[in-house]
Amino acid sequence: VDDLLRCGICFDYFSIAMIIPQCSHNYCSLCIRKFLSYKTQCPACCVAVSESDLKNNRTLDELVKSFNSARQQLFRLVLDAPVISSPLACSRYSAGKSHVTSPVSWPVIKEEVPVIDSFLRKEKVCTLTKADGLAGTDQKIFKTEEDHNFYSSSAEVDGKDNEGGSQETPDCTESHEKPSTSVVKVVKKVECPVCEVTIPEQYINKHLDSCLTREEKKDSLRSSTHKRKPMSKVVYNLLSERDLKKKLKEHGLSTHGTRQQLIKRHQEFVHMYNAQCDSLNPKSVAEVVKELEKNEKIRVQLEFNKSGENSLTFTKNQTEEEIDEIHTDY
Repeated sequence: VDDLLRCGICFDYFSIAMIIPQCSHNYCSLCIRKFLSYKTQCPACCVAVSESDLKNNRTLDELVKSFNSARQQLFRLVLDAPVISSPLACSRYSAGKSHVTSPVSWPVIKEEVPVIDSFLRKEKVCTLTKADGLAGTDQKIFKTEEDHNFYSSSAEVDGKDNEGGSQETPDCTESHEKPSTSVVKVVKKVECPVCEVTIPEQYINKHLDSCLTREEKKDSLRSSTHKRKPMSKVVYNLLSERDLKKKLKEHGLSTHGTRQQLIKRHQEFVHMYNAQCDSLNPKSVAEVVKELEKNEKIRVQLEFNKSGENSLTFTKNQTEEEIDEIHTDY
């Protein structure tokens, strides 16, 4: 379940899950939008997809939310629960032990048993009464072993023995022969006047309450979905640097850096903004800008650390031993 609730791109739990209708694969809104900016296909099955094809999967979002809350509770229960041995297992173990140490033992004949013979043997063991006890059980099993030896010459004796066994224990045989007395109840269904779906009569009032509130939620969602439209893509090759900086200023983004850095910054902002448009509670433009700036700082810091670790600097005045020492440290 944990793996099924994770995105196939970032391998984290779904954040604003989006479904591709053509193949039913699900991804985070931001992850799939970034991927589609490079390849217009599904990452899993390579079906042709565009951003306009993506649809929200609210049910999956609710599942992730519920699973995360339940996951913490399950962890606590597993860590806090003491190890308790099952009393049933202990009783079975003691019963098995007493049965093994029983002084009464009978010889076991190792030979191939016909199918009908094994069936007769099971019937005879089943027809034992509780009054006979353990000794009666052993005697009866031993008797069936003898009957098996003389089965080919005395079939009638076996038939009589079966009749006698069934007479001794009428309770066991009757329990097999009694027909089922359970009656299948017919559930009466009525049609919902709102959605025209057939519902069991006993649940119609509860369904009507949820059905009416659902209609109200749909109306509110329809009215709220048009408040925030996603941003359209920009052809950066046709934009001058001045126009590009103007677009960045409109959203409160930084205008410092090279042209490539400005383009990358605006692309990242468009992806994050459009991903928030898919959310029921989208972040504001200021929050998106703040998150973008934070990500940029982390990226720059990582690149700086990486370049410092991977670089080897030498001077003309360094000796061969000093160069070897630098290589060793690297």
